[in-house]
Amino acid sequence: MRKVLSSLAVLAALVAVPAALHATPITGQFSITGASVTDNGSSLTFVPDSINAGAANTLTGDFSSLIAAGESGTITQTINYNPYVANSGVITLTNPDGTTVTYTIATLTETSAAGFDLFSGTGIITTNAAGFDPTEGTLLFSSQGNGTVTFSATAAASPVPEPSTLALLGTGLVGIAGVVKRRLA
Repeated sequence: MRKVLSSLAVLAALVAVPAALHATPITGQFSITGASVTDNGSSLTFVPDSINAGAANTLTGDFSSLIAAGESGTITQTINYNPYVANSGVITLTNPDGTTVTYTIATLTETSAAGFDLFSGTGIITTNAAGFDPTEGTLLFSSQGNGTVTFSATAAASPVPEPSTLALLGTGLVGIAGVVKRRLA
């Protein structure tokens, strides 16, 4: 009986580890163009708040199937960046089929160069399409000096772990520890 329980604990651990390590991050890059922006030195106001995905050749990786060229979307009406409050800026693109890609901006920094402002940030990219985990990404955009904003976002290959995945991994490790303890006792 003891060998059966030990075997089950080891089997559970072996099943838990690959499940915990398997995640499908969103990969690739996309660009978007925005409407006019007003920069008052501490916040960006987008009027109107509508944006569009870039041309098909600007969509790479998973974004080529998640976002359609020219797809419409929105950006949070005002983004305060001096100081920036984490997760207060959100960019959302919605495909006609209902698929959404959302970029929640975690950090945002500004630098000025030659009459226009450059912004860079990090954040989490999510989608309601099945099979993808929330993924860390970077965001670059500029105000171009003429009121027009262009964006480029890249998804990294390191997903944000889900709590249930970590719990499953922890359960497997506890099972292994129990087996090792019993064998040593």
